[in-house]
Amino acid sequence: MKTTVEGFEAWAAEKEGADLHGARILVELADLNRTAELDGELLREILLEDFPENVVAGPDDGPAVLGAARDLVAYLAEGGELDEARVRELQGVIDTVGPEFAEALETSAENDGNAAELFLRMMSADGVDLDDEAAVEAWVHEFEALSDEEKLERTMQQFAADNVVPPVRLAPRAELAAAARASALLTGALELAAWADGRALEEERLAEGDVRAAAEALGLPAAEDGEDLRLERLWDAARHADLIEVDGGRARRAQAPDTADDDAALALWVALFDGVVTREFPEDSALSPLEVCQGELPSVLLHLYEHGSAVPFGELVGGLVEHVQEGYEIADAQTLAQGLPQALRLEADGLLAWGALAEDDDAQTSLTPLGVYAVRELLLADGYTAPLIGDLAEGSAAELVEGLAHHREDTAEQEIGLWLAARSAAEAADGLLEVMREGHPSQRNIAAVVLQQVGQDAEPLVRAALGVRETRPYAAIWLNTHGDEKTTPSEDDLQWMFVDTLAGMIEAVGAHDAVQVALAESEPDTELTELVEAVWRLDHPHVEEVLEAIGDHHHDKELAKIARKAAFKARSK
Repeated sequence: MKTTVEGFEAWAAEKEGADLHGARILVELADLNRTAELDGELLREILLEDFPENVVAGPDDGPAVLGAARDLVAYLAEGGELDEARVRELQGVIDTVGPEFAEALETSAENDGNAAELFLRMMSADGVDLDDEAAVEAWVHEFEALSDEEKLERTMQQFAADNVVPPVRLAPRAELAAAARASALLTGALELAAWADGRALEEERLAEGDVRAAAEALGLPAAEDGEDLRLERLWDAARHADLIEVDGGRARRAQAPDTADDDAALALWVALFDGVVTREFPEDSALSPLEVCQGELPSVLLHLYEHGSAVPFGELVGGLVEHVQEGYEIADAQTLAQGLPQALRLEADGLLAWGALAEDDDAQTSLTPLGVYAVRELLLADGYTAPLIGDLAEGSAAELVEGLAHHREDTAEQEIGLWLAARSAAEAADGLLEVMREGHPSQRNIAAVVLQQVGQDAEPLVRAALGVRETRPYAAIWLNTHGDEKTTPSEDDLQWMFVDTLAGMIEAVGAHDAVQVALAESEPDTELTELVEAVWRLDHPHVEEVLEAIGDHHHDKELAKIARKAAFKARSK
């Protein structure tokens, strides 16, 4: 390899424009013992797999890299190390691989960008000042020194922190296990494994005649086109859960776990469920509406999980169609859009029969308790953080506030009630007030909501909080609503709380959404106009940011103009 590089450099010195750097990278990626090993298949592998994976480059770099490959082939040809047939083969790859190479570089660039964003979040979580170049370099050096296992663990920890789904409440484990044992998914998979034992297979699947016979034996409905979709799903599930093995072209019934044990029954049901809902298809294949629907089924289930209550089936169909139209390159969009509703209906019917979904007379669809349990198990296996209602009951006030950011309104009330019940009013108020003094606006917003539900015994601590700028408005409201009619927030307090609330929303959802949610319905009357004009004088650290957000995103042009002027005054101050 060294000889190849040195020889190429000497040859290139006599050629103007030869890409030494690019050719050197290609030779090193090829890791050739002899240059004669370079053929069309290896060159495609280098360009489409090795180069995008190991070199930071974008689609714009593609022509230069292909030019370097041409130079390298020309050098090897002139040196007599490649015969004419091999040269033509290599030149043919270079001439035709351009679009695929550009696509591979684009995908790699996107992945590099995602990785860079992930590293930035990891640094921030470790308290690194991203504007401090030395601190960033030190963190990178420290991270690179970790073992591969430690790097993976750190990365997965950040992934879990970035991907948090709303908390759920699980049914008692004994009830879930009983539902799993009674489910047609588990009983059907066991029956199929017993029925298929010893039968000859075609490409590790039942022969066409056996498909019909098995469906009839198990009492499964046959699809209109003669291929039984339900049986196909059940076969995939049984294979995924290792209930059926393949030995010498024949099916073998594997030893099933003891489903009398609750843990074993649930583990088997989740494995079967995973085999039903998780399918992958070749990237270059043309997918039917049914296959597209099957590939997107996990996202449909995640939507139901995050929603937490029944959803109209039509809403699920509409969301799926919209997602597919946005995320897929579709040759016949109309056919796909027409086929997806029927495909999702078929998939949902299977999950209904197997105990994962429930549907009422109004076509309101929801996960069953067993479905909630299984989806959560798959999310945990994929690295998500999937909390349970009650997880925060024994945590600190700071942990409660952080966790509540991921709750829906209904589950937040349950979590707050459990947390307050686990401690005295004074202990609760003390922790919440500390978060409000030391935390960011978004944390203060949440802590203030919880504080209003703390009992009367917290009065001494709350009254003392009147002397602290960050807590005074919220303490005054608490005292007033808990019987002290003489204590009310001042005009200054209300202005400060207006800024604090908007600043917290900007932290949580961004400037545009914060203004839309907080002020979309607010007409620019005299009171609102005077408020926006006045708040620039406040000593709130985020007042400039809030005014700029209103100036950039409020629907009323006159109020937006007033906010921009006020933001200028805040900067000048």
